[in-house]
Amino acid sequence: MGIVVCPKPATEKPVFSPVPQKSNLKLKGESEMIEEKKRDNVIERMGIDDSKTATRLLNKQFSPLIVRKYQVKNWPMYIGLIVDISLSDLDEVVYRILDNCEKNDMFKEDIQAIRNVCGYLSDEITNYYNSIKKGCMEGVAVLWYTDKNFVSSLTGDFMTHLSCKMELYSIINTLPHI
Repeated sequence: MGIVVCPKPATEKPVFSPVPQKSNLKLKGESEMIEEKKRDNVIERMGIDDSKTATRLLNKQFSPLIVRKYQVKNWPMYIGLIVDISLSDLDEVVYRILDNCEKNDMFKEDIQAIRNVCGYLSDEITNYYNSIKKGCMEGVAVLWYTDKNFVSSLTGDFMTHLSCKMELYSIINTLPHI
């Protein structure tokens, strides 16, 4: 469970409070995106019907680790995912979550606030894709470098499998040189 800044009325300063397990901050148009995603998932995923299991059992080659780089507040943020669902809408999902962070005044000159943003992104990405196909999210990594500060929020396979973590960090080391 992470910590986020919850805005209080204008007369009071924000306070830290626990993030609920299921966030009540909904992405604009999220339900429409989820329904469309459920319809299109079989076609985008090479026509393989994997509706009977949360994650693929044999055809893991269609669910490789991906790492995507974003610029957040002019600093590089990397998001790594191991997931058994199409990620065609990943950029839209990430930017909508970052917009929610902005609206809720989560970006602050504070180390804990930066940790909160990474944890919130991790939770919301997981919640979004698991709402399309329950249990499909195998691992999420949100890594954000800011001035003399690096935050790494890892869940799932990135926490339990050394090989997943090593692959993630080797990709992160390679990306700046491409």
